Amino acid sequence: MDTVNAPATAAPAQPAVKRKKREPDGARDAIILVILMVLVGVYAILFGLQTLVWGEAHHLIKYNAWVADVPDPVDASVTPGSGTLLRAFNFQFKVPWPGKPKTDATLTYTQFRFDSGHVVVFFDPEAQLDTMRALKNTSPLLYQQFSNVFGGQIFNTNYELYQAVYSASPAQTSPFMPSRDAIRANLLLLWKVSFGYDASPGLHSIQFGENRGFQFGDPASGRAVALRIFDGKDNQFRLIFIMAAGANGKVTQGDINVAVQTLQEVPISER
Repeated sequence: MDTVNAPATAAPAQPAVKRKKREPDGARDAIILVILMVLVGVYAILFGLQTLVWGEAHHLIKYNAWVADVPDPVDASVTPGSGTLLRAFNFQFKVPWPGKPKTDATLTYTQFRFDSGHVVVFFDPEAQLDTMRALKNTSPLLYQQFSNVFGGQIFNTNYELYQAVYSASPAQTSPFMPSRDAIRANLLLLWKVSFGYDASPGLHSIQFGENRGFQFGDPASGRAVALRIFDGKDNQFRLIFIMAAGANGKVTQGDINVAVQTLQEVPISER
Protein backbone atom coordinates (compact mmCIF):
# COMPACT_ATOMS: atom_id res chain seq x y z
CA MET A 1 0.00 0.00 0.00
CA ASP A 2 2.82 2.43 0.87
CA THR A 3 4.70 1.42 -2.29
CA VAL A 4 1.70 2.25 -4.53
CA ASN A 5 0.99 5.70 -3.01
CA ALA A 6 4.62 7.00 -2.91
CA PRO A 7 4.90 7.99 -6.60
CA ALA A 8 1.51 9.77 -6.49
CA THR A 9 2.59 12.16 -3.76
CA ALA A 10 6.14 12.92 -5.11
CA ALA A 11 5.44 13.46 -8.82
CA PRO A 12 3.41 16.76 -8.75
CA ALA A 13 6.18 18.71 -6.97
CA GLN A 14 8.75 18.44 -9.80
CA PRO A 15 7.00 20.52 -12.55
CA ALA A 16 6.26 23.32 -10.06
CA VAL A 17 9.94 23.68 -9.22
CA LYS A 18 10.86 23.89 -12.94
CA ARG A 19 8.26 26.56 -13.62
CA LYS A 20 9.62 28.75 -10.86
CA LYS A 21 13.12 28.57 -12.37
CA ARG A 22 11.99 29.33 -15.94
CA GLU A 23 9.86 32.37 -15.16
CA PRO A 24 12.73 34.56 -13.86
CA ASP A 25 14.94 33.43 -16.78
CA GLY A 26 12.29 34.36 -19.34
CA ALA A 27 11.74 37.79 -17.79
CA ARG A 28 15.46 38.46 -17.77
CA ASP A 29 15.79 37.46 -21.45
CA ALA A 30 12.92 39.76 -22.36
CA ILE A 31 14.51 42.68 -20.54
CA ILE A 32 17.86 42.06 -22.25
CA LEU A 33 16.14 41.90 -25.63
CA VAL A 34 14.35 45.19 -25.02
CA ILE A 35 17.62 46.84 -23.93
CA LEU A 36 19.38 45.57 -27.06
CA MET A 37 16.57 46.84 -29.28
CA VAL A 38 16.75 50.26 -27.62
CA LEU A 39 20.53 50.38 -28.04
CA VAL A 40 20.29 49.38 -31.69
CA GLY A 41 17.62 52.01 -32.25
CA VAL A 42 19.70 54.72 -30.58
CA TYR A 43 22.78 53.71 -32.61
CA ALA A 44 20.77 53.74 -35.83
CA ILE A 45 19.49 57.23 -35.04
CA LEU A 46 22.89 58.61 -34.02
CA PHE A 47 25.27 56.72 -36.33
CA GLY A 48 23.20 54.78 -38.87
CA LEU A 49 23.90 57.15 -41.76
CA GLN A 50 27.59 57.39 -40.94
CA THR A 51 27.92 53.62 -40.69
CA LEU A 52 26.20 53.18 -44.05
CA VAL A 53 28.53 55.73 -45.70
CA TRP A 54 31.58 54.10 -44.08
CA GLY A 55 30.53 50.66 -45.35
CA GLU A 56 29.77 51.88 -48.86
CA ALA A 57 33.03 53.83 -49.04
CA HIS A 58 35.11 50.76 -48.23
CA HIS A 59 32.99 48.67 -50.60
CA LEU A 60 34.03 51.01 -53.44
CA ILE A 61 37.67 49.98 -53.04
CA LYS A 62 36.84 46.41 -54.09
CA TYR A 63 35.97 47.57 -57.60
CA ASN A 64 37.87 50.88 -57.80
CA ALA A 65 41.12 50.44 -55.87
CA TRP A 66 42.37 53.84 -57.03
CA VAL A 67 39.62 55.56 -55.02
CA ALA A 68 41.92 55.19 -52.00
CA ASP A 69 44.63 57.28 -53.72
CA VAL A 70 45.05 60.95 -52.82
CA PRO A 71 47.34 63.40 -54.66
CA ASP A 72 50.99 63.61 -53.65
CA PRO A 73 53.25 66.35 -55.05
CA VAL A 74 55.44 65.58 -58.06
CA ASP A 75 59.15 66.29 -58.26
CA ALA A 76 59.23 69.96 -59.24
CA SER A 77 62.54 69.84 -61.13
CA VAL A 78 62.53 71.13 -64.71
CA THR A 79 64.43 69.73 -67.69
CA PRO A 80 66.95 72.36 -68.87
CA GLY A 81 66.96 73.56 -72.46
CA SER A 82 65.34 76.14 -74.71
CA GLY A 83 62.51 73.86 -75.78
CA THR A 84 60.09 73.70 -78.69
CA LEU A 85 57.01 75.92 -78.62
CA LEU A 86 53.70 74.17 -79.35
CA ARG A 87 50.43 76.00 -80.08
CA ALA A 88 46.81 74.87 -80.32
CA PHE A 89 43.38 76.38 -79.55
CA ASN A 90 44.92 79.82 -78.80
CA PHE A 91 47.15 78.38 -76.07
CA GLN A 92 50.84 77.51 -76.09
CA PHE A 93 53.42 75.60 -74.07
CA LYS A 94 56.97 74.35 -74.44
CA VAL A 95 58.49 70.87 -74.45
CA PRO A 96 62.25 70.24 -74.21
CA TRP A 97 62.50 67.99 -77.28
CA PRO A 98 64.16 69.39 -80.43
CA GLY A 99 62.76 69.30 -83.94
CA LYS A 100 59.53 70.22 -85.66
CA PRO A 101 56.74 67.81 -84.73
CA LYS A 102 54.13 66.35 -87.07
CA THR A 103 50.77 67.85 -86.15
CA ASP A 104 47.41 66.13 -86.34
CA ALA A 105 44.67 68.68 -85.58
CA THR A 106 41.02 67.73 -85.00
CA LEU A 107 38.01 69.63 -83.66
CA THR A 108 38.58 68.39 -80.09
CA TYR A 109 42.33 67.83 -79.79
CA THR A 110 45.71 68.39 -81.44
CA GLN A 111 48.41 65.71 -81.44
CA PHE A 112 52.10 66.61 -81.70
CA ARG A 113 54.38 63.74 -82.75
CA PHE A 114 58.18 64.16 -82.62
CA ASP A 115 60.73 62.11 -84.57
CA SER A 116 62.19 61.06 -81.22
CA GLY A 117 58.93 59.21 -80.49
CA HIS A 118 57.58 61.71 -77.95
CA VAL A 119 53.88 62.38 -78.37
CA VAL A 120 51.73 65.07 -76.73
CA VAL A 121 47.96 65.30 -77.07
CA PHE A 122 46.42 68.67 -76.16
CA PHE A 123 42.63 68.82 -75.82
CA ASP A 124 40.50 71.85 -76.64
CA PRO A 125 39.94 73.76 -73.36
CA GLU A 126 36.57 75.01 -74.61
CA ALA A 127 35.36 71.40 -74.80
CA GLN A 128 36.08 70.69 -71.12
CA LEU A 129 33.10 70.60 -68.77
CA ASP A 130 32.67 73.67 -66.58
CA THR A 131 31.34 71.75 -63.58
CA MET A 132 30.81 74.72 -61.27
CA ARG A 133 28.88 76.67 -63.89
CA ALA A 134 26.73 73.61 -64.56
CA LEU A 135 25.97 73.30 -60.84
CA LYS A 136 25.09 76.98 -60.53
CA ASN A 137 22.79 76.76 -63.55
CA THR A 138 20.66 74.04 -61.95
CA SER A 139 17.47 74.95 -60.11
CA PRO A 140 17.98 77.29 -57.12
CA LEU A 141 16.60 74.62 -54.77
CA LEU A 142 19.07 71.94 -55.90
CA TYR A 143 21.96 74.38 -55.75
CA GLN A 144 20.94 75.44 -52.25
CA GLN A 145 20.82 71.79 -51.15
CA PHE A 146 24.27 71.26 -52.64
CA SER A 147 25.54 74.33 -50.79
CA ASN A 148 24.05 73.11 -47.51
CA VAL A 149 25.95 69.83 -47.78
CA PHE A 150 29.19 71.82 -47.71
CA GLY A 151 28.11 74.09 -44.89
CA GLY A 152 27.43 77.00 -47.21
CA GLN A 153 31.12 77.15 -48.17
CA ILE A 154 30.67 76.35 -51.83
CA PHE A 155 33.64 75.93 -54.17
CA ASN A 156 34.63 79.11 -55.97
CA THR A 157 36.48 77.42 -58.84
CA ASN A 158 36.57 74.14 -60.74
CA TYR A 159 40.06 73.57 -59.37
CA GLU A 160 38.79 73.75 -55.77
CA LEU A 161 36.07 71.25 -56.63
CA TYR A 162 38.47 68.80 -58.30
CA GLN A 163 40.93 69.19 -55.45
CA ALA A 164 38.26 68.27 -52.90
CA VAL A 165 37.07 65.34 -55.02
CA TYR A 166 40.46 63.79 -55.73
CA SER A 167 41.58 64.37 -52.13
CA ALA A 168 38.63 62.35 -50.78
CA SER A 169 39.34 58.81 -49.56
CA PRO A 170 37.42 56.00 -47.82
CA ALA A 171 40.06 56.21 -45.06
CA GLN A 172 38.56 59.59 -44.12
CA THR A 173 35.18 58.05 -43.25
CA SER A 174 34.13 56.65 -39.87
CA PRO A 175 30.92 55.21 -38.34
CA PHE A 176 31.18 57.93 -35.67
CA MET A 177 31.87 61.02 -37.79
CA PRO A 178 29.33 63.89 -37.81
CA SER A 179 26.42 63.18 -40.14
CA ARG A 180 27.06 66.27 -42.29
CA ASP A 181 30.68 65.20 -42.79
CA ALA A 182 29.45 61.73 -43.77
CA ILE A 183 27.08 63.16 -46.38
CA ARG A 184 29.86 65.36 -47.77
CA ALA A 185 32.36 62.47 -47.89
CA ASN A 186 29.83 60.25 -49.65
CA LEU A 187 29.14 62.89 -52.30
CA LEU A 188 32.83 63.52 -52.94
CA LEU A 189 33.61 59.81 -53.27
CA LEU A 190 30.73 59.29 -55.70
CA TRP A 191 32.06 62.21 -57.76
CA LYS A 192 35.55 60.73 -57.60
CA VAL A 193 34.29 57.51 -59.17
CA SER A 194 32.33 59.53 -61.73
CA PHE A 195 35.31 61.72 -62.66
CA GLY A 196 37.46 58.61 -63.00
CA TYR A 197 41.16 58.13 -63.57
CA ASP A 198 42.75 59.43 -66.76
CA ALA A 199 45.81 57.16 -66.43
CA SER A 200 47.51 54.93 -63.87
CA PRO A 201 49.34 54.14 -61.68
CA GLY A 202 49.58 57.04 -59.28
CA LEU A 203 47.75 60.28 -58.53
CA HIS A 204 49.80 63.43 -58.05
CA SER A 205 49.36 67.16 -57.54
CA ILE A 206 51.38 69.52 -59.71
CA GLN A 207 51.77 73.30 -59.56
CA PHE A 208 53.89 75.96 -61.25
CA GLY A 209 52.74 79.49 -60.51
CA GLU A 210 49.04 79.85 -61.31
CA ASN A 211 49.05 76.61 -63.30
CA ARG A 212 48.01 73.83 -60.96
CA GLY A 213 46.18 70.57 -61.13
CA PHE A 214 46.54 66.81 -61.15
CA GLN A 215 48.77 64.26 -62.83
CA PHE A 216 47.59 60.72 -63.43
CA GLY A 217 50.30 58.15 -63.93
CA ASP A 218 54.06 58.06 -63.49
CA PRO A 219 56.38 58.65 -66.48
CA ALA A 220 58.92 56.23 -64.95
CA SER A 221 56.43 53.42 -65.61
CA GLY A 222 56.77 53.93 -69.38
CA ARG A 223 53.00 54.28 -69.69
CA ALA A 224 50.88 57.26 -70.71
CA VAL A 225 50.67 60.19 -68.31
CA ALA A 226 47.57 62.41 -68.27
CA LEU A 227 47.14 65.88 -66.79
CA ARG A 228 44.24 68.09 -65.72
CA ILE A 229 45.59 71.60 -65.29
CA PHE A 230 43.74 74.79 -64.24
CA ASP A 231 45.16 78.25 -64.84
CA GLY A 232 44.52 81.50 -62.96
CA LYS A 233 41.32 82.06 -64.96
CA ASP A 234 40.07 78.57 -64.08
CA ASN A 235 40.45 77.32 -67.66
CA GLN A 236 40.76 73.55 -67.63
CA PHE A 237 43.41 71.83 -69.78
CA ARG A 238 43.85 68.16 -70.49
CA LEU A 239 47.12 66.80 -71.85
CA ILE A 240 48.48 63.32 -72.48
CA PHE A 241 52.19 62.47 -72.74
CA ILE A 242 53.26 59.15 -74.24
CA MET A 243 56.02 57.52 -76.27
CA ALA A 244 55.22 56.10 -79.70
CA ALA A 245 55.39 52.33 -80.01
CA GLY A 246 58.92 51.11 -80.68
CA ALA A 247 60.59 54.41 -79.68
CA ASN A 248 63.72 54.19 -77.53
CA GLY A 249 63.34 57.48 -75.66
CA LYS A 250 61.18 58.23 -72.65
CA VAL A 251 59.05 60.99 -71.18
CA THR A 252 60.45 62.34 -67.91
CA GLN A 253 58.81 64.25 -65.10
CA GLY A 254 61.04 67.19 -66.02
CA ASP A 255 59.57 67.16 -69.55
CA ILE A 256 56.05 67.34 -68.15
CA ASN A 257 57.01 70.09 -65.71
CA VAL A 258 58.28 72.28 -68.56
CA ALA A 259 54.91 72.02 -70.32
CA VAL A 260 52.90 72.85 -67.19
CA GLN A 261 55.20 75.71 -66.24
CA THR A 262 55.01 77.38 -69.67
CA LEU A 263 51.31 76.77 -70.45
CA GLN A 264 49.60 80.08 -71.24
CA GLU A 265 47.41 81.92 -73.73
CA VAL A 266 48.93 82.85 -77.07
CA PRO A 267 49.41 86.64 -77.12
CA ILE A 268 46.58 88.30 -79.05
CA SER A 269 49.09 89.97 -81.38
CA GLU A 270 50.37 86.53 -82.44
CA ARG A 271 47.08 84.78 -83.11
